Order: sequence, then structure tokens, then C-alpha cells
Amino acid sequence: MTMLSKITNESINDNLKMRFENADIYTYIGNVLISVNPFKDLGIYTPQVLKSYENKNRMELAPHVYAIAEGAFRNMIAYSEDQCVIISGESGAGKTEAAKKIMEYIAAVSGGNSSSIKEIKDMVLATNPLLESFGCAKTLRNNNSSRHGKYLEIQFNAGGEPVGAMITNYLLEKNRVVGQIQNERNFHIFYQFTKSASDEYRQNFGISGPENFLYTSKAGCLDVPNMDDSREYADTLKAMSVIGISTAEQDQIHRMLAAILWLGNVQFVPHKDDDNMSQITDPDITAFIAYLLESTPELVSKVLVSRTIETPRGGRRGSVYDVPLNIAQAESARNGLAKAIYDRLFDWIVMRVNQAMQARSEARYIIGVLDIYGFEIFDHNSFEQLCINYVNEKLQQIFIELTLKAEQEEYVREKIEWTPIDYFNNKVVCDLIEAKRPPGVFAAMNDACATAHADPKAADQSLSQRLTACSHSKHFALYDGNFTVKHYAGDVTYMLSGMTDKNKDQLLRDHLELCKGSSNSFLQTLFPEDLAQDSKRRPPTASDRIKVSANEL
Repeated sequence: MTMLSKITNESINDNLKMRFENADIYTYIGNVLISVNPFKDLGIYTPQVLKSYENKNRMELAPHVYAIAEGAFRNMIAYSEDQCVIISGESGAGKTEAAKKIMEYIAAVSGGNSSSIKEIKDMVLATNPLLESFGCAKTLRNNNSSRHGKYLEIQFNAGGEPVGAMITNYLLEKNRVVGQIQNERNFHIFYQFTKSASDEYRQNFGISGPENFLYTSKAGCLDVPNMDDSREYADTLKAMSVIGISTAEQDQIHRMLAAILWLGNVQFVPHKDDDNMSQITDPDITAFIAYLLESTPELVSKVLVSRTIETPRGGRRGSVYDVPLNIAQAESARNGLAKAIYDRLFDWIVMRVNQAMQARSEARYIIGVLDIYGFEIFDHNSFEQLCINYVNEKLQQIFIELTLKAEQEEYVREKIEWTPIDYFNNKVVCDLIEAKRPPGVFAAMNDACATAHADPKAADQSLSQRLTACSHSKHFALYDGNFTVKHYAGDVTYMLSGMTDKNKDQLLRDHLELCKGSSNSFLQTLFPEDLAQDSKRRPPTASDRIKVSANEL
């Protein structure tokens, strides 16, 4: 499209539309490949098509994601330089599929016939169905939406043969485990498991259809068009075996999934003696959860309806109290435990994948493939959308640095006559969200969490007051319990309600003691924290973690 005679938004859109209607979904703008998702198979990813791009210059054939993969691979070998492919776009644009096609291409054209190299190639490809099952879900925009970010580094020896790989995981949307908006789904794995579990799992872990569990049925969507959960489950189990996850480890993974599902079925009513206390309606469910977690029914019930609080005395340990929880607090505690187990389970799977894909010999070069959640604008946007859109702002900043800004600076150096192109440098939006001084949105959240930590509503009110400090920016507006950020991809209005609670993201000590005190060694490994540790420092919040991850990335 650099060859268009007239460069305007309209001419670019008209060109993309004309190509799309001709089934040409790929278009170049310089080194950038634009992809328009057709939401159907166009027959352009066959082995024959893949082979045709091998050893070809990028401009010899029609634009294609294979050409990008070919360029990255050949440039790595020719220039002895690491390569990175950044895939960005809004939710539903086809980023995850593009990442898979890049991995498939590199696995197909990279050399090596030894068993260890073939094993690495198989493992790299097996990460796709495995992490999709545990990290993707059906949303209103996308039937296979990534609810986490993934950066895959494929490691090569001096001869260009893949010898290892490593995955870095970013911000799993763990709130999805305990609730989804209407007509969305939980993570795919829960539907695969409940629909297709073996007889052994059904009997041992109490598994039945997804309609019987609150966490999978409340949003009213059990099935996805053109998605066969049973077939996907078979692919997931096969991927686990390829990665080297043992049968015993697979049993433990499913045991944890069952415990999460059953936690969602725990219901509370006001205590018979006090409406400000709660009690569990069906003790048999907590007894079954205790069996799954290999704990005691008494302890499981206790952590769901009460919270242990210690009052310090000077520098010494103080008095310890069991404070009863009302229904809303008990539901929050139940959901918190379910989210914590799933989040740790996902991290364990990524760790286990990385262990299996450790380099078999010396790695000289890497090709990185970044597939991260796309920009989101919904009718109701919360903390998850703010984090996702912040990461996309950071990616846009990289894009500006590597293309527009770098290109124009080169023209200046080479004294080429040209007309400067105005573009929006979104650094001001990144600073608005992440800056410490003056405090940005994340800093305001952290302050609100620290000063009103006991009451989520009070913390949200405190956040509203603190966000007035952001009003100096023309990219920010605060009103009626909401705030709007003018992102590069559009204005997004975020709801204040629940923001600080999601940002706090703390693991309750009671939950930690339950998991570490379990007789189940697998559950213990998911929670390696030291119970004896008594740190006075504020634990990192969710926004702290995503900010660090984004800047490291």
C-alpha cells in the first residue's frame, strides 16, 4: 500500500476492502503485514502453499503470513541476528491463528532430522492446543479469544535448527474462572472436561455435564458453533503427552479442575443466629471439595465462612481472631480460592512446558513470536480491559518507535526531501496509566487499595477521588462512577466498581494455609510461599505485575 497514489484513511480502507472481497486477506504496508480476518478457511495454508514461500523473497509472491515467517527465519540465518514477530490487533482479529501459522511454517522449513530436533518441533506445536484449552475462552467478539498473553521464543543452533523454546506468560484473566458476562464461556478446558471426562474421572472427581456447575453454566452458554469440545479435549490430552506431562500429573490437573468446579457450587445463606454471618447450605459439597483437595471438611468450611485476622502488638505477634463473613464476603472468599488454584495451575503448566522444551544443545539465535490479547471495547469495561488495553498501548508505542519515528529520523539523517507525516505518539497515554509522578491510573489504584483495604466500596470511592489527579490530561475524563481513557484505538469507558478489589488480588493467608496444609503434594507445589514469612512490605498488586511484565517485554 506504500504504492497507493493517495494516502488517506479512506483510500487505505477502500484498498483493504477491495482486496478482502477478492479473498486477498493479506496486504503489505512496507515491512508490516495487514491481515483482515475472514472467519472461514480460504484454503491458503496447505502444505503446497507453505512450500511455495520457502526461500522466496518477500515481494516474489502474494502477501502472506508465511512470507513474514520466511523473512524472519532467513534473516536470522543470513545476518546472525535474533528476530521477533509482533502480532497485534483488536480482539477477534486472528492473532492466535497467525501465531500458529508462523510456528507451523518455522517448524516445517527449519532444518534437522535428529530425534531431539523433531521432538522440540512437536512440542512447540503442541503448546498451541494445550495453552488454548487453559488460556482461551469464547467471548462476545471471538469464539477462541486469548485471555492471557504469550511470548514464545524458539531457540536455534548455529545451523538454524530448533534446539529449544521458552514461553513467557502474561496476566491470565483469572476472574473468568468464577464469572462471565451473558453468552460468554469460562476457559475451554472446563467444557472439554465436563463433556468428555473419562469414566474414571467422572466417578473419582464427581464430574458431569457443564450445566451442573455454576462456574460453567451461569452465563448461559455451554456450546460454541463449529467447536467440538470432545475433539478439542482429545487434542489437549495428546498435547500433554507430547509435552511429557505424566499420567499421574494429568490426574492431578483434573483433580484441581474438579475442585474448582465444585467450589462454584458452594452456596451460602444467612446464619441462623446472625444475618451478618453466613453458613453453607450443603455441607456434603464442602466435604467432597475437602476430599478433592485432600484436606478436612472442617477446615474447608472454616476458610469459606470466616477469616483469620491477627492484630499486631508493637513488633510482636498479637492476638488472632476468627472473623465471620457475611454472604457477599463468603462468596468472594470462595471465588478467591477458585481463582488462586486455577491461576497457579496455569503457571505450573507453563513452567512444565518450559522444562520440557529446554534447549538440547547450545542456542545461538532466537525467533520470538508475541501473541497477546487484543484491544477490547465492550459495553461494560473493567480492570481486565484496562490491563489488556494498556499492554496494547505499549505495543503501539514499540510500533511507532520501530516504524514511523525510526523511518522519519532516517530520512533526516540522509537529507532526503520529504513531507513530514503527523502521527499520534501515544507515550502520553502510557504515562497516564503507568506513571508514578504525577500519579497515573495504576498508582491511584494502588493508593486506594492501601488506604481503604477493608471495604471494597470505600476503596472504589477513594479511587474516584484520587483519579482527579489525572484530570490534567486531555486523554482522561472522570464522571458518574466511571472514567474514560482516550486510547490510540478509541475511547474506552471503564467502570470504577470493583476496580480496586481486582487490583489488590491478594491471596488470603487462610487459603494459603489450606493449600499448603493439604495432604496433596501437587497442590502444595502450586503454593510455594513460606507461611513463616512475615513481610511488612505491601505485596505487588495486579497492576504492578502487568506494568513490570509489559516493560520487560
